[in-house]
Amino acid sequence: MRISEVSRITGVSLPTIHYYVREGLLSPAVKTARNMAYYSPECVEDIRLIKQLQLKRFLPLSAIKMMMGARQRGEDTNHLIEMLTFLDDIFHPVGKGDSGGMTFQDLINATGMSAADLNDLDEMGLLMPAATSQGRMYDDVDLRIVQIVSELAEFGLKPSDLQVYRQYIDAVRNEAKTIHEKVHELHSSGSVPVARLSRVLTEMKSCLTHKIFRELFIEHHK
Repeated sequence: MRISEVSRITGVSLPTIHYYVREGLLSPAVKTARNMAYYSPECVEDIRLIKQLQLKRFLPLSAIKMMMGARQRGEDTNHLIEMLTFLDDIFHPVGKGDSGGMTFQDLINATGMSAADLNDLDEMGLLMPAATSQGRMYDDVDLRIVQIVSELAEFGLKPSDLQVYRQYIDAVRNEAKTIHEKVHELHSSGSVPVARLSRVLTEMKSCLTHKIFRELFIEHHK
């Protein structure tokens, strides 16, 4: 298929199709002459899948690239479903926030929190904005964290009281890196059910949290 035909059928512009190819989301066209190239008919279904993952499942291109790579490598259906379930859990919008991104001022307007307090949360690492040409951009998770911090203020907890969570963030990052490397190691010898693995790990962390608070409660009430 000529690229113009792919564009007409999918409703996706030529520059976007070229971008998908450059980013590795689509297989390159086969050149038959200097100014002539043909795409496989399968790319129409691939483009439709990419748009579905973007618009209905809210996945960023980096996650979609992972999915499309596995699909192009001929990964079995069960593994693709597991991977999609895992990505859904990670990237599904939190609360009612806009996962597309908010500026610093947007975050102030949405939460009513002062610029000084938001900067404090930034410096503590509790907010994790993306650096863009428009400045710091925040997502739905950042918005929900600010809303939670505002709710904690009702109990008398100030943003500065949450410094302890810097250590928690470091621990989570270390956990994510360790598990990610281990999953890659295991994947080389067979498919890993990443969605189920994620749920089991989340349950283990919940159990550990319960255990620690139980111990703390018992210790303080002896």
